[in-house]
Amino acid sequence: MQRNSAWFHLPSLLFGAFLAAVGILLTQSFLGPTIVELSRPEEEQMLALVHRRLAEDYAIPQDPQWLMQRGVDGMIQSLEDPYSTFIGPEDMRRFHEDSSGMLVGIGVMMDGNGTVLYPQPGGNAEKLGLRPGDIFLSINGEDVRNEVMDQLRERLRGEPGSSVTLELQHVDGERTTVTIERGSVPTLTVGDVRLLDRESGIGHIHVRSFARSTIDEFDRAMLRLDEMGLRALVLDLRWNIGGQLDAAVDIASRFLPGGLICTLQSRVNGPSSRYGNAEDATHLGLPLVVLINEWSASGSEVLAAALRERGAAVLVGQRTYGKGVYQEVFDFPTGSFAIKFTAGYYLTPRGKILEDHLGDQFAGGLEPDLAVAHTPEEEASIKAWQGRNPPPQRYREEYERLFPVAANVAPPKDSSLEVAHRLLAEALPPQ
Repeated sequence: MQRNSAWFHLPSLLFGAFLAAVGILLTQSFLGPTIVELSRPEEEQMLALVHRRLAEDYAIPQDPQWLMQRGVDGMIQSLEDPYSTFIGPEDMRRFHEDSSGMLVGIGVMMDGNGTVLYPQPGGNAEKLGLRPGDIFLSINGEDVRNEVMDQLRERLRGEPGSSVTLELQHVDGERTTVTIERGSVPTLTVGDVRLLDRESGIGHIHVRSFARSTIDEFDRAMLRLDEMGLRALVLDLRWNIGGQLDAAVDIASRFLPGGLICTLQSRVNGPSSRYGNAEDATHLGLPLVVLINEWSASGSEVLAAALRERGAAVLVGQRTYGKGVYQEVFDFPTGSFAIKFTAGYYLTPRGKILEDHLGDQFAGGLEPDLAVAHTPEEEASIKAWQGRNPPPQRYREEYERLFPVAANVAPPKDSSLEVAHRLLAEALPPQ
């Protein structure tokens, strides 16, 4: 009787399939990593070998993670680039807070001695009864009466959702203990907001930095000024060293009818242009002066250049810093660190490179249309004034009673602001 050929060869086929499967497993388990390793560039193989030798054979045991982080840090430092940085585990939280415009805490503003100036409206501290003038006695059971603001601030920060127990003394001497859950708290990237001249409606807004929260803060500030009769604006970018580019582009869009804001020139990806949205032009045609100084950098320079080159503003003050490069951030969660490195250049709408510090081939920075000199004393007093955080309306009376010196500080002499005010007053038509 003739046999079915397929059935006749079935044991051989099954055995062959078994050998093939074993071969695949052996390749994946043993040859795979070797093939992947050998396919890497030679320099990567050498770095991996150095790391392995030190982690396994160095006389004093070393943490492999720590060795890796130090190696990455060394590569970043070897670039000799002031803008490229290694962000270690201990700095990751602060880095994300700075870029988002939100920090994690309980929501209080303090003076240099650590006394509560006021709780931030809507925050957990306010909900649990903290008041202006409160003094911290202990935090999580540890005596902090001799600690100053920076020390207390670090104790109050932590992971979102975690809690901290505070022993406080109110102004009337009463002591209380509260447990507060930490949460996101805005860092207030928009500072001074006021009308310089109520008769002519000239306003002033100081933008301290650019974060994801900035455009919402800026829009609220503009709405307040509109309600007070805004007819012209001094946009103050002094001591603003940059931050999130999107925030700078968004602010430029409020004053421009769409169009080019800046171009990012990358060695790898070529040019990438950023445009404003014409629908976001809430204050198109508003007379505008931008204040700049030697610490106006990066996003501040992008914003100031776009407004001037597009015919929307005049620049007053001193020459800017000249940081015309942008960074990319790579976050390595498995290694608990990140790197921020220079990836390309900013170009203004007219094609000017703003960078002034990474080589003699560049002559960046922005020269003001009207240069104004300041004495060191005047600059120091202006910077201190701009660092203030005036209380919200609901705490103003209590704040002024408890902290009369801080509450009654008059704006300092500011030659640049005076020039800007005069320019706008002369440009405005009579009412």
